[in-house]
Amino acid sequence: MKILIAADWHRDAHWAVETIKAARQQGLRHLIHLGDLGVFWPSDYPELPGRTNRFGRAYGFTRSLSDAVRDANMRFMFIDGNNDNHEFLAQLPRRRSGLAEMMGLTYLPRGTRFRLGGRRFGALGGAYSVDRRQRRHHVDWWPEEEVTADDVRRLGDGRLDVLLTHEVPSGVELPIPFRLHPDTALAADRSRQFVQAAVEATRPAQMFSGHWHLRLTVPVPGTDTLLHVLDMQRRLGNSIVLDTKTLSVEQFVQMPSQRDGQAQQESQT
Repeated sequence: MKILIAADWHRDAHWAVETIKAARQQGLRHLIHLGDLGVFWPSDYPELPGRTNRFGRAYGFTRSLSDAVRDANMRFMFIDGNNDNHEFLAQLPRRRSGLAEMMGLTYLPRGTRFRLGGRRFGALGGAYSVDRRQRRHHVDWWPEEEVTADDVRRLGDGRLDVLLTHEVPSGVELPIPFRLHPDTALAADRSRQFVQAAVEATRPAQMFSGHWHLRLTVPVPGTDTLLHVLDMQRRLGNSIVLDTKTLSVEQFVQMPSQRDGQAQQESQT
């Protein structure tokens, strides 16, 4: 089985729809997204008052993504990043497996384990928003965004083949092109340390992350895990293909309509 893995679409409906169409045209029927997707956003539920936005009719990005997944007859799974509606995701009804599904989109809560293509997967979403001061509480930022020790405990220590995270483990040096305030860097590192602990506990062969808007493939120091950090939308490093038979990774060859949209888009992590 081949699975498309992508990250950080930031509610970009055009990019999402075009990527799904391209994947389906190339015979891919499974897509896993690594967070900062932006589904179930408050503005997608304008008819509902208050903060809970429980299960009304969705518009905007969520509707566009759901329709594209349905039209492609694709299974779409995602973990949460930092820029996701954690309050809404926490309310989604869970199956016995721990997965949650709504509008044809399957959410993988933190600590979830599942099998796909005969491989053992684990999900550990979440990260610290380094631009938190510019965000609005319960509008485009939720305090539940950070990875916690309880998340890591739920994941457990049984060995995995693939670990899916939004944040990058603390043992990996990131070539980010900007400087973080020391307090921000310290806060971000809390989540990174929990992700590092999860890697050491589960010893996956392959690991996929996003969040930092760069493309990087490096081993996680002190482990046998190979980490693939994916870039944000509208960049060539935004998605790759995992072959579950061999656990090998290859570049996703995008379609011409997507290459035309490769102009860099500014966005915060």
